[in-house]
Amino acid sequence: MHLDKQAFAEKAKADFEFTRETRYLSGKVKLEFGDDTWVLDFDNGRLVSVEDGAGTPDSACRIVVGGRADQWEKLLALKPVPFYQCIQSAAVKHQMKISDTNETFAYLPALNRMTTLLRQLHNEVA
Repeated sequence: MHLDKQAFAEKAKADFEFTRETRYLSGKVKLEFGDDTWVLDFDNGRLVSVEDGAGTPDSACRIVVGGRADQWEKLLALKPVPFYQCIQSAAVKHQMKISDTNETFAYLPALNRMTTLLRQLHNEVA
């Protein structure tokens, strides 16, 4: 599975719902896509960058989500099967990884919107 970091960054920065749901967030959000890892860096709600996160330890991040490539394929399917509609249910039912920090739950709507944007990008949906 290949997702374009820069295409995601552009889409996320332009998305009203995502920017609304990330307001006040400062710090790093780590996404583990099987063998590929991204770090989204936020400053007071503004997405500053999306970078390779392979060398970033979980402890340096406010939120960490991840899974195997096959799990992301199911999560990002245009019409996901039950319990792959969002990261939280995929973590509970299918052992995807989601941190249990306060920020994870405070920004769960942002994670859900991020998943929608990734799904659109993955399926090339406008």
